[in-house]
Amino acid sequence: MRGAWKKYLGVLIPLGIVVAAPILMRDSVSKSADGADLRLEVITPHNEMILREFGDAFSAWYAKESGKTVYVNWRTPGGTSEIKRVLDGAFEAAAERGSEGVGIDLFFGGGEYDFSSQARKGRFSRLDIFEKQPELFDEDAVIPQTIGGETYYDPEHTWIGVCLSSFGICYNVDSLARRDLAPPERWIDLGDPAYIKGVALADPTKSGSVAKAFEMLVQQQIHEQIALGGDRNEAISRGWTMGLNLIQRVTANAKYFTDSSSKPPRDVGQGNAVAGMSIDFYGRTYNELLKKEDGSSRMHFISPLGGSSVSVDPVAILKGAPNEKLAQEFVRFLLTKKGQMIWDARPGEKMGPRLRALRRLPIRKDLYQEPYLSMMTDPEAMPYEVADRFYYDSKLTGHLFTPLRNIIRVMSIDSHEEMKRAWSALAKAGFPEEASRVFFDVSPVSYELTGSEIRSTLKSGDKVAAVRMTNRLGKHFRENYMKVERMCQ
Repeated sequence: MRGAWKKYLGVLIPLGIVVAAPILMRDSVSKSADGADLRLEVITPHNEMILREFGDAFSAWYAKESGKTVYVNWRTPGGTSEIKRVLDGAFEAAAERGSEGVGIDLFFGGGEYDFSSQARKGRFSRLDIFEKQPELFDEDAVIPQTIGGETYYDPEHTWIGVCLSSFGICYNVDSLARRDLAPPERWIDLGDPAYIKGVALADPTKSGSVAKAFEMLVQQQIHEQIALGGDRNEAISRGWTMGLNLIQRVTANAKYFTDSSSKPPRDVGQGNAVAGMSIDFYGRTYNELLKKEDGSSRMHFISPLGGSSVSVDPVAILKGAPNEKLAQEFVRFLLTKKGQMIWDARPGEKMGPRLRALRRLPIRKDLYQEPYLSMMTDPEAMPYEVADRFYYDSKLTGHLFTPLRNIIRVMSIDSHEEMKRAWSALAKAGFPEEASRVFFDVSPVSYELTGSEIRSTLKSGDKVAAVRMTNRLGKHFRENYMKVERMCQ
């Protein structure tokens, strides 16, 4: 019994620290706001541990640089979808008032897609670090502009990535053992019927990062078809169909769809799911939380072989920032070696975080060597080597990013109960050919139709037309899944 208690305490104590830390932090941070010389307003989707580490580190760095104290006020309305709504409303209201700013200095964290969208709306100021520290932008030595098809900073210098992100699979070794499964290595492994009711997924219509993970899955299938040779357009169309069919397999195995991209790795770690699609940061975080004294963990994260690009989490200064000069200094700090090492150095290291390893990867290439590697929590990650194994071609699916999110909703989420019953019936029947053909019929959302009718309807702004289209597509998949269930009886 004593051994059992030790086992549970090994899990409960770290989780208790995570729960309690934000409460303790909130008290200390609120006190530090009084009497500060300067105040920085930052809107962000980052979690509170990241914000505490960077808030404290920047305040200490700036005090040393300038002799002035600064309080960073973090505004956290939710994920990037919520931040987009906040900024849209704020900038629209500012335009009506005839003013430029919205009372916020910086947008910190999210995906390249979100920052590019805001940049196109003219909501960012130019970053002066490009002129003041041009040595940072040595393509081979420090920060490249692009790699593997991903953009690491805006050509117009309005935003820049500060850490790296990729997508992959988190899995529970104990849960795999119970199902007698080998650890997954590729996206296609999650489509194995052996994972039925065991995959944890987040809703891609609620999270841009999750939608990007599904896009990676589709792009891998397209690339593999192109590599076979033949007519390129036919290969792209065929790869798109195969990608959607793989999404059907994976989502049919799903235990649920959640609104939160951080929930799947948490549930996998707790044994409530066997595996799940995850952002690397979340997967590594729960691996860290569940580590035993011997360094092992029941929760693991892998980047699927050739199945994910390496993208960035950027920072940008908003137009009309109340304290633009200080905001420029915050960007400069994030790209110093100290600011970069906070992302992945071990707690206690001179350049590391104070409380807990953040398990994110810095953008600076020059840190993936000694003496910095020996300070890192994830020295084996080597993201620039991973980035060379996958090329993200925005021309293939970038213009279909929003349509793909909507297709997954009508194909897999709105009709999930019918889909799961059909999938279970197919598996029990040994996947008969005709029933399988009906299940995997994605002709109404072919590459050609998605790029024309579906995309144009969604872009038109005609909500009535969009609802009609959604209902029509949803009816196709729901009726097909019910037909498959009947065919397999």
